[in-house]
Amino acid sequence: MAKLPKESPVVLIMAGGKGERFWPRSRTNSPKQLQKVYSNKTLLRETIDRALTITTLDRIYIGTNANLKSEILKKDPKFPSTNFILEPEGKNTAPIIALSALYFQKKFGNPNLIVLSADAFIDPIKEFTKTIEQALYETENGMVLLGVKPNRPEVGYGYISTGKPTDVGYTVKAFFEKPDFKTALKYIKKKNFYWNPGIFLFRTETILSELERHAPHILNPLKNGFPFKSFGDLKTAFQMLPSEAIDTAIMEKSNRIRMVEATFNWDDVGSWMSLERILPGDKEKNHHQGKEVLYHKASGNISSVQKELIAFLGVKDLIVVEEPDVLLVTSREGVGDIKAMLSTMRKNKVLQKYLD
Repeated sequence: MAKLPKESPVVLIMAGGKGERFWPRSRTNSPKQLQKVYSNKTLLRETIDRALTITTLDRIYIGTNANLKSEILKKDPKFPSTNFILEPEGKNTAPIIALSALYFQKKFGNPNLIVLSADAFIDPIKEFTKTIEQALYETENGMVLLGVKPNRPEVGYGYISTGKPTDVGYTVKAFFEKPDFKTALKYIKKKNFYWNPGIFLFRTETILSELERHAPHILNPLKNGFPFKSFGDLKTAFQMLPSEAIDTAIMEKSNRIRMVEATFNWDDVGSWMSLERILPGDKEKNHHQGKEVLYHKASGNISSVQKELIAFLGVKDLIVVEEPDVLLVTSREGVGDIKAMLSTMRKNKVLQKYLD
């Protein structure tokens, strides 16, 4: 087995998303990663605390857009104000990972880089730490991603199929994008299929080498201008880049991919529906976040409210979310149309203020 590096890894937390599916709690100027969703900490703070179990605060960086930096520091004033990788506009994950790798190479040399997302539920933390420490052994052999053993036929996640065992993980045979329900049922019956939670580990030189080989259209505009003299120069470079995920830009093309199985519970905190898998529920599958709740002949409801008491009488499969200025009531079936509803609201000058 390879020797575990003594140098602490660098962690990049991806925190630039809009989080529209968590409206009305998630707004343009304060998206879900800055909100308390399943605990008394924001999703971003949960992720920072997770990262602190594997590295030191000075080696944790947040990748986000320039507009959110001040909001993040308002919520978390103790976070180092210099530890941000700012993107001029959201272009998915490949461009900001490429930019971050160039920055970390210049600042730290060839560190291990761990990429985390700010909108995940992970428990227990001890198992997360242990899995990461195991996965770091594999970065000497290439790029590493974690895999989560599926416990349901989830159509909203990507899947990984593995091949031969390695020192602490497996080779990766193939990636599969979000399947339909029938296909997902087939996947979870296979022992070598895993969810792809989007947690990546690699040496800085390795990811830059793979970007140069498989995605020069992303790396070169950044590499040619780096280090950028001004944010305006970076903005000009970003305009040349496609919006592309690191998965499709690199991971699905490279033959230097390993996977390590996660020993922790993981869930993508993607929408209000995810709370039914995170919050405790009663025998009628009701899930509540708030103060008091009363269910009478009610089942399958999800609520996150501020009132002293919310009562559900004779209803099922409702999602109720209360904010000081907005009350959202939707069915489970309807919750998937939140983005379309917000698009309609943007066209209404009276309603636009409820989006910011």
